[in-house]
Amino acid sequence: RKHMKKAILLIVVLCTLNNLLAQWNNAPVTVDATGDVGRYTSMAIVNGHPAISYYDNTNDDLKFIRADNADGSSWTTSAQTLDATGDVGQYTSMAIVNGHPAISYYDVTNGDLKFIRADNADGSSWTASAQTLDATDDVGFYTSMAIVNGRPAISYYDNTNFDLKFIRADNAD
Repeated sequence: RKHMKKAILLIVVLCTLNNLLAQWNNAPVTVDATGDVGRYTSMAIVNGHPAISYYDNTNDDLKFIRADNADGSSWTTSAQTLDATGDVGQYTSMAIVNGHPAISYYDVTNGDLKFIRADNADGSSWTASAQTLDATDDVGFYTSMAIVNGRPAISYYDNTNFDLKFIRADNAD
């Protein structure tokens, strides 16, 4: 009787596990395969489509790419390089800021926390250059961005003083 209960429990666990795995039955889609790319990713829904910010380790650049469709099964568009000044783009965090995608990230060359926001809702235009938000010491590791009371806010790590920091914008953009 004791063994029967264990066997039934095992069957229930295996059936549950099988059902969970079946929910992820789509094959992975390669989004970018040009060099050593895809480190420090962050994903958001940008104007109805999944989009990813990431670090291009081959070129030391911050990149952004948005899917062609709402389910993310097609990514034919080439990635956009958003910042290529030195070694930039690690520890990305993407959020929708006042209707436009925005990214916080670490500038390795200068040891700074940076922020950049798209000019439009789908992220196809990023003409504004990145803003340095904190240039004290070596800061900007492990960024995480969210909207706090209608304004973008970023938490991040100060690698010089081993501190957790928080910064919030003065406006919604």
